[in-house]
Amino acid sequence: MKGFVGGYFLILTFLLILLSTIKSEGQAVKRFLTLEDALKTPFEVKWLELKNDTLIAVPEVLFQLKNLEYLDLSNSSISMLPAQIGELTNLKYLNLSNTRLKNLPESFSNLNNLTTLQLSNLEDLDVDATFRVLGSLRSLEVLDLKYDKIEDLPLTIKDLRKLKRIDLSGNPLRTVPDALRYLPNLEVLYINDDADLDIESSVDILAEIVSLKELHLENDNIEILPEKITRMRGLEYLYVNNNRLKNLPTTVKGMKKLKYLDINKNPIPNVYLEEYRNELAPSIKINIGN
Repeated sequence: MKGFVGGYFLILTFLLILLSTIKSEGQAVKRFLTLEDALKTPFEVKWLELKNDTLIAVPEVLFQLKNLEYLDLSNSSISMLPAQIGELTNLKYLNLSNTRLKNLPESFSNLNNLTTLQLSNLEDLDVDATFRVLGSLRSLEVLDLKYDKIEDLPLTIKDLRKLKRIDLSGNPLRTVPDALRYLPNLEVLYINDDADLDIESSVDILAEIVSLKELHLENDNIEILPEKITRMRGLEYLYVNNNRLKNLPTTVKGMKKLKYLDINKNPIPNVYLEEYRNELAPSIKINIGN
């Protein structure tokens, strides 16, 4: 499944946060899987999953659930969101992946509590129009844009000042979007499954994302890691597994904050792998596979 692993961890991170929040408030977590059940106690519903490939429109009665915090409309055939979506101001998580959406209504900007937004596998997504709306979501921390045919990101992404994680895997990116350097709190970046990525020019941009701690460049057809990757001084976790690396730059050993390096499934000779592992600082965990 495309981008499953990266998306899984993004979702898991939010769910753990949301569950702990609800529990800390002394409330039982109840997942509603049908709108019919949810409408029996509309003001008590915080969690609703309507993942259904037969759903072609968002039912108007859904907007009676004013206390919704988690809403999953993924894997459906909806092609638009009604303006009433802006009335669900308690939403913290929203999954619209694998739908037919092309853009978001202006009222979407009212979702001031939204921290996680899943927008993957939206092949007709109007990226510029979408980010004109998303720029108002000042609480957004996690954004999933896997497999959306995105070639670049608009500068308006800089308005997402709290964004911590973004998944751009499976998009035809030639280089890391320059606009990412303006995100002051970005800590985790996924750009997997991109065979056209120019790692040489990308590192120049990545080095300017000073808050970046975790970088995923998996299955990107990378043959050489530039020596200048050490300019990413704050990086703690580096995933370059499933590429075409035959060796590694010696300068990686000088990345003082690095804690984990994944180079599994690269055509690096075993003798070099063992040698490299022995030369790395003991504090760095390295995955070289079997």
